[in-house]
Amino acid sequence: MERKIWTYEDARKILPYVRSITEEFYETVGKVHQELKTGLYQENEQEAMEAKVEWLLTDWSSKIRELGIEVKGLWLVDFDNGKGYYCWHLGEEDLLFEHGYDEGFAGRKPIQNIDEDYE
Repeated sequence: MERKIWTYEDARKILPYVRSITEEFYETVGKVHQELKTGLYQENEQEAMEAKVEWLLTDWSSKIRELGIEVKGLWLVDFDNGKGYYCWHLGEEDLLFEHGYDEGFAGRKPIQNIDEDYE
């Protein structure tokens, strides 16, 4: 897949859709995980449920990547802006952080202003 470069505006436009997909998978994975914690299962049943969680996470990741967005961790996505990434994590209300290509999550900083350099 060709590298997609996102403007801040375009990334914010698609963010509600990304959030919706992510919340749906988060809730489903949470339900399966809760069942695993509270139930007593035979080994093959437990393995099947664990495989379901793994499949759900892989499916979420694929759906996000199909949009041209990079998956960087569990419920964590980056939008390549050509100079680094706009970064969003489940639970954040908007696209509020950015970081350089080599900085990663630990190097996130609040987006101060968006100017023509990003557009």
